[in-house]
Amino acid sequence: MTDIGFPEINGIIAGIIPLALGILILIFPKIINYFIGAFMILAGIGWIAGGSVLAGTVSIGFGIVVFMFPAILNYLVAAYLILVGIFLLTAGATVIGAISLIAGVVILIAPEILNILIAIYLIAAGLLAMFGDRLNL
Repeated sequence: MTDIGFPEINGIIAGIIPLALGILILIFPKIINYFIGAFMILAGIGWIAGGSVLAGTVSIGFGIVVFMFPAILNYLVAAYLILVGIFLLTAGATVIGAISLIAGVVILIAPEILNILIAIYLIAAGLLAMFGDRLNL
């Protein structure tokens, strides 16, 4: 029987890229919001080029809003986590619902923590990609 799983991605290049991005985000925490805003604008251009004018316009609009107010993206993530947490609590998934709700409230109180957590994740992923095979992980 074959196992289905994630491909093993490791090596020096696969480790340096997320490591460098994580360090860059730690130095300039709001840069990830600008990257996401630029991606939203590019995705909107792609939507319009593909014939979906409404989705493209909405994506470009949100990209411009994220460029003008980069912290709004963190608040949107917090609101999403709170809504998902409430939904999961009412659906019976109490542990995951509580974790989502608590994470949403923490991000709502301190929105910069989201960027720092993403940077720490990227640094850890980069280090694991570079040195994970030596640790037998």
